[in-house]
Amino acid sequence: MVDLGPKPPAARGTIAGIVRGSENTGGIAGRTVEVVNVATGEKQSATTASNGGFTIQLPKGKYRLDLELRAGETLVKRPDVVDLDRGDIDSHVEFVVAGARTAHRPSYRLDNGLGSPIV
Repeated sequence: MVDLGPKPPAARGTIAGIVRGSENTGGIAGRTVEVVNVATGEKQSATTASNGGFTIQLPKGKYRLDLELRAGETLVKRPDVVDLDRGDIDSHVEFVVAGARTAHRPSYRLDNGLGSPIV
C-alpha cells in the first residue's frame, strides 16, 4: 500500500553570514545575497540586516552565494561553495566589499566677480 498522505517537510540547514566593508568598516545593511543551488540552478535570496548579517534556511545541497555590487565596488573576499547538510548551520560565510577610490580630486569652477569663471 502506498501512503498518499502529506509528506513531512524536507530537513533544512541554515546558512548565516555577513556582508561588510573592507578595513573593518562594519556591516553593510540592505544588500541582497543571492543563493544558487549548484545542482538545480534554483535561486533564493536574503537581505542583510542593520549589522550586515543574513540567514537563510535551505534544503540539503551545494550552494553558491552571490552579492550584487554597486557602481565602483569590488569584492575583496567571497565565500566558497557551501555544502549544506540537513541540520547544518554554516556561519562562516563572509563577503568583504571595497568601494571605488578616485585617482583625482574634483575640480571646482569659481567666479571671481570679474566676469569669466576660473577653472
